[in-house]
Amino acid sequence: PNECRPLNIYILLFVINPGLFRFFAHIFLRTCRGGCASLVAAVLVVDGLAGCSPMDLALAEFLRKEVNVPVHVAVNKCESEKTGMLNAADFWQLGLGEPMPVSAIHGVGTAELLEKIFESVPELAADALRDDSADAELLEDFPYLSGVLEKNRKAAANAPGVNLREQIAQETEEINVAIVGRPNVGKSSLLNKLFGDQRAIVSEMAGTTRDSIDALMERPSPDGIVPPVLYRFVDTAGIRRKNKVDFGPEFFMVNRALRAIRRSDVALLVLDATAGVAEQDRILAQKVSDDGRACIIVCNKWDAVVNKDDTTYEKSVRYFRMELPMVRWAPILFVSAVTGQHCKKFYDLVDAAVAAHRKRISTAVLNEILRDAIMWQPPPSRRSGAQAKIYYCNQVSVRPPTIVVFVNDPKLVSDNYKRYLDRKFRESLDGFESTPIRWLFRGRRVRDVMRAGRGNTMNGDPGDGGSGKSYPYPHAG
Repeated sequence: PNECRPLNIYILLFVINPGLFRFFAHIFLRTCRGGCASLVAAVLVVDGLAGCSPMDLALAEFLRKEVNVPVHVAVNKCESEKTGMLNAADFWQLGLGEPMPVSAIHGVGTAELLEKIFESVPELAADALRDDSADAELLEDFPYLSGVLEKNRKAAANAPGVNLREQIAQETEEINVAIVGRPNVGKSSLLNKLFGDQRAIVSEMAGTTRDSIDALMERPSPDGIVPPVLYRFVDTAGIRRKNKVDFGPEFFMVNRALRAIRRSDVALLVLDATAGVAEQDRILAQKVSDDGRACIIVCNKWDAVVNKDDTTYEKSVRYFRMELPMVRWAPILFVSAVTGQHCKKFYDLVDAAVAAHRKRISTAVLNEILRDAIMWQPPPSRRSGAQAKIYYCNQVSVRPPTIVVFVNDPKLVSDNYKRYLDRKFRESLDGFESTPIRWLFRGRRVRDVMRAGRGNTMNGDPGDGGSGKSYPYPHAG
């Protein structure tokens, strides 16, 4: 078809041992029943080298009873032309139709599997004929448009332009939200509460989530005029300390979680309100700040905090601010994934964080704030008498907001003074409460600054004491 739309296809993958599957069987089946309502097709992936196992028979029985959509059997590890069909024939006993031999590594049989899925879903055929039926109705009312429609159809077929799906993707904005944190802090429970159903498997055992899970939600605009906003929540696996992670499944699981942080717009740093801040929480907070992601601190299990009074909230905010200075700019939200307390505030905070992450300030406003900050606290001088002289600044990019400050020597600007400038800018500007500000200090010679036509800089040219006069050196008067 000319148009494509994403399908909600349920692929059942099992790389765990049978004993562990029996332990999670009731949780898994409950999760599958919750997601079967939105399916259009299901694919059962089995191991062609191992043959049909009792676990495969149990899954096939579950799919026959609980799923009312076309089910296909993909027999993996069948890249051999001689033995592939023979290995796949063993799975006729599942009673789910013809098994398809495929190879995930070599890509063998994947195209045939997709064609079979397309043919089995009636909605896809209806979408393919939807344009022709719409054109037929239009021609009944306006017959003289037949030549125009034929011309447009040929131009659309020959032009390398974007299709309708790409146009909708451009109009509809998608926001990536990563849910990160230590194991067993309630990340999957929070995802299930936001969606109102079982999207992720949840249990009391730490480390239940073994891979990143994407869940897409569409939020229409209040007025109905602005295109809806798509939120892609990524539930990541719990990240333990580096020295406790062995090379194996958990190693790749942690890497995928860290990758989800890098490709996200907003990171929800989930903490356990009953356990406080651990060292791993500080490491994750520093990781989010270093990657330049907008952040929201989510303190889960707020309902389990005992002996709460009128001052508990303020004391808790001060505690988390003190323990997480690297994300002191991030808003703090106390929620409960069990009861749903304060979960409705997520979307407003995410929207504000995205707006802050993409905020741009004019150069004139930035230079005015920088001038005031230098007047209140000039850059400190070293024992040798060398002092940083700040010329001007401007914002060069967003996501996160990046400000370049031109000085005489970047080495003379201490970390304390950088934090002072960050604090003064946040106090003077609104809208940077949820995003880090990346500071870049570049060195420029005095003659380059004066040639650029910036004689009146923030604190004047170096050596004039902030008066704005061009007397950088005694012999230059």
